[in-house]
Amino acid sequence: MHRDPSWDPLPVRGTTRLTCQFLLTTVYAPVHWLLCTALALALLAFAFVIELLSLIPGVEQGYERFIDAVFRVFPWWPRWFVTLPELRHEGDVAFYQARVEAKLTKSVKWKQPQAKIPLRSYRAVGAGYVAQRLGEYGWQLQDPAFQEPSRGLRLTRVAPVQAPA
Repeated sequence: MHRDPSWDPLPVRGTTRLTCQFLLTTVYAPVHWLLCTALALALLAFAFVIELLSLIPGVEQGYERFIDAVFRVFPWWPRWFVTLPELRHEGDVAFYQARVEAKLTKSVKWKQPQAKIPLRSYRAVGAGYVAQRLGEYGWQLQDPAFQEPSRGLRLTRVAPVQAPA
């Protein structure tokens, strides 16, 4: 059986690189969030025009796909952003295990039938660890064949379950 290495923990990034990314994050993040807010407001204003065009079949669905595509290209939290806890705990398996457990414990209260866990939550333990722990919290992988563990995991609710003690 072929084992996919993308489900394993990611290699530890260098301290110099992480420090530079953290500094860039602290400088660029406010500008980025301002741009995202302006983009969202512009798309919301354009939605009023789309509402007038809603008499044409398929216009609303096309606009929704367009908005999804825009925010996939220009996300609220880019993957290269580095937070202070990520800088301090790079490669710390216990920290990332606790982070995954906290995220999954919190997810028991979520009402949505689908969720996503970003890579930054499980970097040092790997997507395989998250996939093993999902069932205890009432989740499963949406479609394991189409998962991208290098970006994040898409989950779907199996059944409401209480958090393990």
